[in-house]
Amino acid sequence: MPTIGQLPPASSVSDIDEIPIFQNGQTLAATRAQMLAGVQAALSLPQDTLLGGVGPGNAAPVAINIGANLALSGNTLSATAAPFVIAGQATGTVPEPADVVPLSQAGNNFSVSYANFMAGMANVAGLPAGAMTATAAGGSALRSLAALAGNAVAIEDFGAAGDGVTDDSAALLAALASGNPVRLGPKTYAIAGECDISGGTCTLLGVPGLTAIRRSAQSKLGLSSPVAWISIASATLFIDGIIFDANSALTADDYAVIIQPECVKSMITRSVFKNAMGPMNGSGLTIAASDPVLTQHHIESSEFFGNAVNGVRVYAADAVSITNCHAHDNTQNGILVDSQDPTFTLKIRELQIVGNTCWNNNCGIIVGNFNVTNTGQLVYGNANPDVLGAVIAANNCYDNSGYGIYISGRNILVSGNLCTNNSSIGGSGAGILCDTGYCKVTGNMISGASAFGIDCGGSIYTEVANNYVNGAYCGINIGGGRYCIARDNFIQDSTAIAIAAQNVESDGRGTNFNLTCVGLSIIGNWITYAGEVYGIMVRDAAQEILVADNVIFANPGADLTRALSAYTDSVVLRGNLLNYTEIWPVNPALVNGVYTLIVPDIADHVAISQSSAPIASIMTSQANAVEGQIVYCKLISGGVDYTHASVSFSGSGGNAAASAWISGGAILGIQMANNGSGYGPGTTVTINGDGSGATAVVQVGLPILQNRKLSIDCLSSVTFSAAGSVPAQSNWTGSPVTVPAGASIDWIGANGGWRAQRFSQSDYVSPNGDGSMTLRTQSGDISLHPAGSGVVRILSDSESTGAVELIGRGSPLNVVAAPPGSSFRNLNGGAGQTFWVKQAGTGTANWVAIA
Repeated sequence: MPTIGQLPPASSVSDIDEIPIFQNGQTLAATRAQMLAGVQAALSLPQDTLLGGVGPGNAAPVAINIGANLALSGNTLSATAAPFVIAGQATGTVPEPADVVPLSQAGNNFSVSYANFMAGMANVAGLPAGAMTATAAGGSALRSLAALAGNAVAIEDFGAAGDGVTDDSAALLAALASGNPVRLGPKTYAIAGECDISGGTCTLLGVPGLTAIRRSAQSKLGLSSPVAWISIASATLFIDGIIFDANSALTADDYAVIIQPECVKSMITRSVFKNAMGPMNGSGLTIAASDPVLTQHHIESSEFFGNAVNGVRVYAADAVSITNCHAHDNTQNGILVDSQDPTFTLKIRELQIVGNTCWNNNCGIIVGNFNVTNTGQLVYGNANPDVLGAVIAANNCYDNSGYGIYISGRNILVSGNLCTNNSSIGGSGAGILCDTGYCKVTGNMISGASAFGIDCGGSIYTEVANNYVNGAYCGINIGGGRYCIARDNFIQDSTAIAIAAQNVESDGRGTNFNLTCVGLSIIGNWITYAGEVYGIMVRDAAQEILVADNVIFANPGADLTRALSAYTDSVVLRGNLLNYTEIWPVNPALVNGVYTLIVPDIADHVAISQSSAPIASIMTSQANAVEGQIVYCKLISGGVDYTHASVSFSGSGGNAAASAWISGGAILGIQMANNGSGYGPGTTVTINGDGSGATAVVQVGLPILQNRKLSIDCLSSVTFSAAGSVPAQSNWTGSPVTVPAGASIDWIGANGGWRAQRFSQSDYVSPNGDGSMTLRTQSGDISLHPAGSGVVRILSDSESTGAVELIGRGSPLNVVAAPPGSSFRNLNGGAGQTFWVKQAGTGTANWVAIA
């Protein structure tokens, strides 16, 4: 059978021509007309349309319209609009984050939001933005970003890692060398020592509480001597918000952070200095000596803790101000400001320590020292003060084991501080210790069971005024010094002594302050005490003591005799009150067979309601209690060349003991350790040692104070003996004095006894109830003795001239002038020549002899 290809070609084809088809399983014939019956015979298209498909898959062709800006000419489709040019478009507004931006991605056209488009700029490496401009918040001028960023550079800009391990010291120095403030982030930067910072300005800005600089190693030597971790010698220094951690694992005796003398101005705020471990130089922050160069150093709102020596240590620098800081848990002191110059050239001036809180140190705040040599050869005194002018005010010092505040120097004001629970009973510390000259301690609150509330032993010209001291073993100690004042203080609940004054003071280890107590005033204080506590105590013959206008209140059960205990011969007592009693009721009684009046030591006015015998002795309560005891030894001569000395007593008594204080080779004073008993007149003291010439006198029993005043109101008739009275009771008559009921007598201490200064002389001149008066003597004559040319004149209410009674020798005629009625006695006598009467006139005539 031939194939289609073997058949001869047809000359033409018509609708009736047949073509074989296979249909329903059999081969059939179909005409061309039948084959094309379902096919569109022609495509009809409107003008300006194209033929095409618009849907997916196979579909009939459809007409496609020509859109705007297009034209179909013949077989050519062309655009009729101008080409698209961005510059030719309408001006838009500032793009919003939701606006779109066209761009090509992977060969395709896309649009992205303006926000996403700009965010993608951060992924473009090396994109320079420094030339972009901005206006700083609150500013008015456009500046480049590079200029704004240059206001403070980040330490990371210079390669710092800030991981606490990598040494960032080179980056720190490079950043500072840029001359810009250096910002440090909220992380830890490892800085190896020694890191020396110099130049014009050093400014470090951190994030308070989060930015830390930690010492990673200490191997390099630098400018400071001894070695320092960070040594700052830039002219000015500003630090804010940085923790300086000296690393407690590094214990070499190096400075931690030290500000060198070349730095004349610094301000440190909101920073922390901790973990300096050097046994001598381990202070968190140190300011080196720079005096006499005028400096300005201010430390504000910073913290110092965990340091082996001091929180902050300041040597001889002027105008240092430390305010509102916390210093705690340092082994020695929270804040120490002191010069150690043995040439006494370098001083500390214009110091302010205000508003700080210091706790759990040995001492909270120390300013100056009491060592006059500024060397290891310790000699106490005020001769070379290191601090000249300071204010220590409004600080809160508590729970320090030694002192809350310790000051030494000249012209220092200590005011408004709160010192609580510093030191302890049995210790030698205090709320405030003042070994000072020309200073004032005023308006402070001291509370807690410290050894001393305020200890001013060894001070000169210092006033302790208007302080409140509560609960200390000794409220105020103010002996061993010269011309000091304890004035208007409130002292409550002391457990041993409210106000104490020793003649010679020491540091508790046996080293004295090289002074004796002279010119001390204890005035206007308010004191409460209980039990066996002393109100005011003066010991060992301290001299020129004024105790005046104090109000002392003894709680129920307290020993009233201890309100005042003055073991000296040189006290002025005036206007003091015990238990608000102005006039003490006392009556005499037999004491060791002697009719004795015992008066409170503090009283200067008493009243007697009954007396049954002449009073032969007036004693104070303390004098009565210490009869036969050696109350003090008063130095007469200090001698020379002593380095050690002992004290011994001879006499009828026993057990008295004392020690000698030595200063500059001389005996400075003698301190009684035991007053003994049974001693009497003739007791002597002997000073033995390697020197010579020291002498002293012994006082057995308390003497009557020279010029002490005592007023006695006699509510009944009272007689005071003269002869045989002990202590002596003398008066101008030399005889006993009887004071009538309702009258008073004033005694004054004189030469170890009493002298009647003023009294009602009823023993001689007796005003009678009927208006008459009686003159009498205890024995002997009544004499009338006008002085010089005076006369005995007899007057009356109606005769103001009266008459005179005269004596002389010889005749008064034409010699003696007198008014009429006068008489003249011729002591030469003779019959008719002895008694003369003036008969008339006021001249010398008219005398008539009548016997």
